[in-house]
Amino acid sequence: MKKLLCMLLAVALVASHYELWAQAGMTVSPGKLYFKLSPGASATQKIVVSNPNNKELEIGVSMNDWNYDTLGNNQTYDAGILKSSGAAWVQVMPGSYFTLQPNEKRELDIIFTVPADANTSIPVHTAMLFLTQLNPGDAKAADGTSIKVSVRMGVKIYHAFSQVEEKDIEVVNFTDILPVLEDKITGGFLELNLQNTGKMWLEGKVKWEILNTQTGARTKLDDQDIFSLPGDKRIVRQALPSNMAKGKYTATAVINYGNKDELKLVELEFAR
Repeated sequence: MKKLLCMLLAVALVASHYELWAQAGMTVSPGKLYFKLSPGASATQKIVVSNPNNKELEIGVSMNDWNYDTLGNNQTYDAGILKSSGAAWVQVMPGSYFTLQPNEKRELDIIFTVPADANTSIPVHTAMLFLTQLNPGDAKAADGTSIKVSVRMGVKIYHAFSQVEEKDIEVVNFTDILPVLEDKITGGFLELNLQNTGKMWLEGKVKWEILNTQTGARTKLDDQDIFSLPGDKRIVRQALPSNMAKGKYTATAVINYGNKDELKLVELEFAR
């Protein structure tokens, strides 16, 4: 009987719908690096790459650009495409290729050098360092099918010129969206439209609560993380409970976009 062979490329993690045993994979820590450097300055940080398997790993190093879409998902591009690209400012030592023996760990030096003539009107530059397994490992899917698994891990790199974290976020709109007829899971959505109006990346959180103004019943909804870069517009949607009683409500969203005292609170009155 012929065995089906295929290639599975997983970004960061092997796809969860496969139950795999595999001599493949790697771990990388940390997953983000932050540099605050003036034009002409340079600094070095380290990441640790580990091979938790009993097979040698061949690893290739590459650089890409990246940013967020309006929902906060990562988007990657060829290096040098974006105006905010810092990919050309990154050097990885020992180079673009190395091997890891079984259960070996290795430190890589990530050297970030800002050109003396860098465009300071762009407050934040970013890059994505990818580590890709070049020798796919053997694995089996849950149904016994033989497959090849190759893992790619990404490390986000952020750079700012300013040592001062000039953070700010503007609430552009706050509205409720009724559920569509075929939606039996939610009671519709709350939607926040935000814009990063500062000069720094934001890694914040939105806390949600709804109040039934007729009964006084309060319901806390799940917190949501928000990530953005300067100038980004972000849409944050929060599903409402499907079993909401008909009535009048007040929704509260508390946006923490920095330190504890960097908060914005918005309210919305709506009916169901």
